[in-house]
Amino acid sequence: MFFKKQTISKLTTTGSKLSERAKELVNKNIELLQLNELAFLIREYIGTGICIPIAVNKLRQQNIEISMLHRNTKSENQRELIRELVLLDNWYWDSNSIANQQLKEILGNKIDYLNLSKELKDKFKKYEPQDLNWNEKSIQNFNSYMNDSRMGVFAGYNMVTRLKRAILNGNYVNYQCDGEVYKIQTVDKFEELIIKKLNCNDELLELLNNENEMKD
Repeated sequence: MFFKKQTISKLTTTGSKLSERAKELVNKNIELLQLNELAFLIREYIGTGICIPIAVNKLRQQNIEISMLHRNTKSENQRELIRELVLLDNWYWDSNSIANQQLKEILGNKIDYLNLSKELKDKFKKYEPQDLNWNEKSIQNFNSYMNDSRMGVFAGYNMVTRLKRAILNGNYVNYQCDGEVYKIQTVDKFEELIIKKLNCNDELLELLNNENEMKD
C-alpha cells in the first residue's frame, strides 16, 4: 500500500470546526481510507487539495466498474468518489493537472456511465487545466487581499498555500517577475522566489508549514 503511517491532518490544514466523522477520517492512516470516506471529505471540502491525488491514486489500484450493471459495494463506492471528483470546480484541477490527466486516463469512456448530466460530464472531459502563474499582478492581488476584510485575508492565504500544495503534488508554477521567467517545481524555489518576497504574517507562515509532502 502507499502513504503508510501518514494522515491527512499531518499533510495539510483541515480546520478546527470538524464533525466527529471528519476528525476521525483526517486522522486515519491514508492507506486505510476507503473510497466513500474520501468522497465524504471532498464533498465537505476538507483537505481537498490533498484528497484529490490520494483519491486518484487509490482508483488507479482498482479495476473501474461504474456502470449500473455493477451492483456491489465496490462499484457504489467508486461511483460516489468519481462523481465527487467530476463535480469539482475547475480551479481545483488547475492545481492538480497531473491528477486530472490521470483520472481521465483511468476513466476513459467509462465516465459516460456516471449518473450525471451530459453537460457536466462533457465539462470535465473537455476541461484543460490552466497554468498556475505568479507575476506582478499576483503580488498586487495578494497585497490587496491582505489589506481587506478577514475573508479577503483568507483569500490571500489561499493564493499562496494553494501554490505550495500544487508543487508538493508534483505540479509547477510559472514565475514571471522582475523580468525573470522560471518554472517553479520545488518548495525551496517556491520559498525563495515567492514567500521570501512577500510580507507573510505568522498565521500564513503556519498554514504554509502545515502543507507537507506525501511520501510512499
